[in-house]
Amino acid sequence: MKKFIITLSAFIITALPFSVTAYAAENLDRDYIEAEIWDDMWNGKGDDGLDFPEASYKHHLLDKWLDENYGSDEYDWSELGELKYEYKDYYRDYIEDFDFEDDDNGNWTIETPEHSYRFELYQGAWNMIDENGDTVDTFPPFSTLEDDDEAETAGGHTIDDKGNGSPRVVGKVTNGTETVSEGLASGEGNDTADTASNGSESHTGASESNPLPIIAGVVAVVGVGAAGFYITRKKK
Repeated sequence: MKKFIITLSAFIITALPFSVTAYAAENLDRDYIEAEIWDDMWNGKGDDGLDFPEASYKHHLLDKWLDENYGSDEYDWSELGELKYEYKDYYRDYIEDFDFEDDDNGNWTIETPEHSYRFELYQGAWNMIDENGDTVDTFPPFSTLEDDDEAETAGGHTIDDKGNGSPRVVGKVTNGTETVSEGLASGEGNDTADTASNGSESHTGASESNPLPIIAGVVAVVGVGAAGFYITRKKK
């Protein structure tokens, strides 16, 4: 009995780091999350990111949100549907007081109660400039063209931000450092409930294979067995 307990305890101690690592790996890949959220919510013009700033700016907001939050305890990073909902809710709140203006010639501006912003492409990056001429943000161009330079027609979700209601298109960065996974056109028009299960099934099947409760149970059993063994031995 003593040898059995020692052997089992050594096995658990060896397996525990691997189990913790496996549990952490349940988080969906950051780039995958970014690509899926973008594909689900973006409806706009197909352009290479160098003529119009709209898509580049909106993708930049998504990228920045992920940079600031990915891996935090505030969100469940294993549930794609929940993440889509959370970001859309964040985005709606963020642009609540924004008034977007687009003259279809690349002059896309934002008016807020406090400021007005315009965008200028300079040295391969978009600059967001306020009414005083100060650059308040900078981000790389983001292309919404497919590889064959033809926009893909789709009827997915849209966010009411006074933008254009033209077809959703696939995106990639032009002359920048941001990256987005290929194959963004899957799961068109899915609602939050559907995408939650689809996201989990396509990546690691996280919550179904969590080993920590099993290990905790085994540790408890071993502890009880060891205590019983030593108590019995002491009585003898």
